[in-house]
Amino acid sequence: MGQWHAISLNTTASLRALKSFQNEIWASGTKGTYIHSKDNGTTWEVKQVPGAENLDFRDLAILNKKEIILMSAGPSEKGAAKLYKTNDGGQTWEIILNIKESKHFFDAITWDYKKRIGYLLSDPIDQKFVLLKILKHGTKIEQINLFNFPTLLPREAAFAASGSSILWLNNQLNIISGGAYKARIFQSMDTDPSTWKVTHNETSADTSSGFFTIGAKNKNHFWVAGGNYLRLNSSEIPILESTNAGESWTPIKTQLPKNYYIEKVIWSNPYWITTGPAGSYAFHSKLKKWVNLGESHFHNIISSQKKIFGVGPKGQIGYLLKKGLKTLFLPEK
Repeated sequence: MGQWHAISLNTTASLRALKSFQNEIWASGTKGTYIHSKDNGTTWEVKQVPGAENLDFRDLAILNKKEIILMSAGPSEKGAAKLYKTNDGGQTWEIILNIKESKHFFDAITWDYKKRIGYLLSDPIDQKFVLLKILKHGTKIEQINLFNFPTLLPREAAFAASGSSILWLNNQLNIISGGAYKARIFQSMDTDPSTWKVTHNETSADTSSGFFTIGAKNKNHFWVAGGNYLRLNSSEIPILESTNAGESWTPIKTQLPKNYYIEKVIWSNPYWITTGPAGSYAFHSKLKKWVNLGESHFHNIISSQKKIFGVGPKGQIGYLLKKGLKTLFLPEK
């Protein structure tokens, strides 16, 4: 009844990146590892990108069934700020970006299927985020000059936890932050996106806490969540909601029965689902009710057809059936 079912795979890599496209599911993580399913999770292959054994692929972008980009998160000084791309479904890989200048650390990558462009978010340099645009299926990558981007607070940055610190929707980018004395939300003011505004700056945080994930129900309804990665079983970071496409934010009215560190939030009609190393919960939007989905330690989750998939540390991967969620919300007899 809505419980997670473990999938046994031959890997001990910590998995953080997880995305789907039609019947395809891709995940990736440490040791240059990626896992791939062509049949919506029925069968899987586990592989390493040659030459990337020391890299941590914390996010990825699926351009189509053959073209996938893997994002390495790590210090550029150590050769870890790289993008790898395959044009043949993983048979071969090439490096399409390798930044060697210091202070670069990639956080998240997002892809616009209509415009066929991507955005890559990197840690701030001189208190300004670094934002790169990926063009022509990765054959061209250019840095966006962030005019009038609000000056970041000391230590403010984005977290490379689940690849969901950035959201592209409505021809606008939203970026969430943490690591400073305030956790904030930023939104681009044009389609370029070069000019930005702060849409939320009321949540207190510290060096290990803030917002870790932003998810969307539709073009107007967003959730933002987070916590403290050093305190997995508690959280002073509220789940925030926007019903006007990120223009303004308020705490959700029906709070979680247990506060905990949340790394990923997704919408899977009619549920919001949250996950982190301390567990996962589902919220029924019409019943205004939360349920515990059982023990799980996932860094990332996605909704794919009839299942919710999750990945986590030590090669953990599992799924739950969406139809099983319904029974958890039935009235108690």
